[in-house]
Amino acid sequence: MEEALGKFTSKVNDATDFDKLYFELSEHLQHHLKKEEENFNPSDEQKNKFLHDFINPFDYIEATDLNNINKLLSENTPIGYPLVEHISVMTLNYTNTLERLLPNEIGVDNENYSYDYRIDNSHFLRKIIHIHGQLGDSIIIGVDNKEQIANEQFKNNLDIQDILVKEQSNRVMGNTRHEQCENLIKDADAIILFGVSLGDTDAHWWNLISEIFAKKKLYIIQHLYKEKYVEIPPTRKQLYGRIKRENRMNIMKKLGFGEDPAGWPEGTNERLFFITNSNLFKI
Repeated sequence: MEEALGKFTSKVNDATDFDKLYFELSEHLQHHLKKEEENFNPSDEQKNKFLHDFINPFDYIEATDLNNINKLLSENTPIGYPLVEHISVMTLNYTNTLERLLPNEIGVDNENYSYDYRIDNSHFLRKIIHIHGQLGDSIIIGVDNKEQIANEQFKNNLDIQDILVKEQSNRVMGNTRHEQCENLIKDADAIILFGVSLGDTDAHWWNLISEIFAKKKLYIIQHLYKEKYVEIPPTRKQLYGRIKRENRMNIMKKLGFGEDPAGWPEGTNERLFFITNSNLFKI
């Protein structure tokens, strides 16, 4: 929808008309999602399953991948489960689904979007940041940069950029969500991607992840759902090799490294992991 919205600007001649169109779309989307949000009432059993997966992201990783992750983190870490201490979440969603699934004791600081919650003796939830805003407040629907605005007159119109270019929207609203998320990515040892399409309207984030991946021993775990892999039985696990090669090529192209593995960062194959059609967060 966001990509189409950037293209649709070519059909609008007047900036005032676009303002009306944009905010009408935003309000209709908020109304729809608010009804969906109200219908979501997870049980205690569902919350427990979600929390287990949230703090144990390696439950669904193959043994050889776990070995590679351990080598990256520390030579002293025993082979098994790497220690996950500090978890932060950057969500592209507007709904409070994640907050409803986590324990009720978690409280939100609306100004800083920060949390102070000890999950257990080994795990701490540091932040949940809704980078595009939350329902009931101003939400951001837009494109990554002005070049994705098809209307040539609108491209350099600062008023249009304020509502349509995501980074600028965050800045003109006076919040620091963008900077906070940039710092989370720069400081991360691991980035786990779940439920994101790597779309071009969020290219800023994929470019930043690419930059950090090239500079340090960051590892990336991407969770995927692929319809064509649903029916692969346990007796055909040899097919996983081609699945990994296909998805490795896809993400490296999206991160801007191209199709030639010779130009990829050192140790790419040992730092890039894929989990397809798993039961993670399946409640």
